[in-house]
Amino acid sequence: MEYLSFEKREAVGLLTMRRPEALNALHQASLEELNRFLSAGLQAEGIQVLILTGAGDRAFIAGADIKAMNGLSSLEMLDFLDLGQRVAWLLERQDIATIAAVNGYALGGGLELALACDLIYASQNALLGLPEVTLGLIPGFGGTQRLARAIGTRRAKEMILSGKPISAQEAWQIGLVNRVFPPQDLIPAAMALAEQITRNSPIAVREAKRAVNFGAIPGLQEAMELEKQICAVTFGTEDRREGMAAFIEKRKPSFSKRG
Repeated sequence: MEYLSFEKREAVGLLTMRRPEALNALHQASLEELNRFLSAGLQAEGIQVLILTGAGDRAFIAGADIKAMNGLSSLEMLDFLDLGQRVAWLLERQDIATIAAVNGYALGGGLELALACDLIYASQNALLGLPEVTLGLIPGFGGTQRLARAIGTRRAKEMILSGKPISAQEAWQIGLVNRVFPPQDLIPAAMALAEQITRNSPIAVREAKRAVNFGAIPGLQEAMELEKQICAVTFGTEDRREGMAAFIEKRKPSFSKRG
């Protein structure tokens, strides 16, 4: 695999995103690789828990690759969003437990994939947020829906509408992450939890996860379809073009003042 590495430790799988030169940002090829890996069926490999993390100590996944996205048409963006949502659904619907080990930036699509995991452990240097509005967009991989379900609509709106990331400590205080650790302790702590889960009945773990998800999923798929369509529409606006240009040029954007 070009953008992923996978290590099996008995019944625990450690999946690492590897685009360190881009802070593990997501682009078409890395998402397609992740989609293929998650579709392959981890249970057949004897995996009972999957840990998802990012290479290095600076980023889990720093969002989507803005430079790559900037050249897309609105229809191509819709396809990209569809791929991102499929990957998030694959994470959420795995028959095994999934843990996001957030080791640095978890922004945009990175936080959206973490939210699709069952549990989130974070390092003390983690920064979590959905900054899409600063680019003239909205979250498009399920963030508007899963974040609100995780922390409540008012706190979700505060994060989404401001675009301001929050620290790991604040994320723990509002229930966005399960626990926070010193960076060097993050993966060992995630492994310890994973190993504890593997000592339980795989059938019971699978069915307990399914029971918890059952109450959250009705309406989620329809809402995510709407999110995807709205995100694709905003991608065609002048504000989006200005927002991404400003990001690439490392300056503040100058958005229109009319909605």
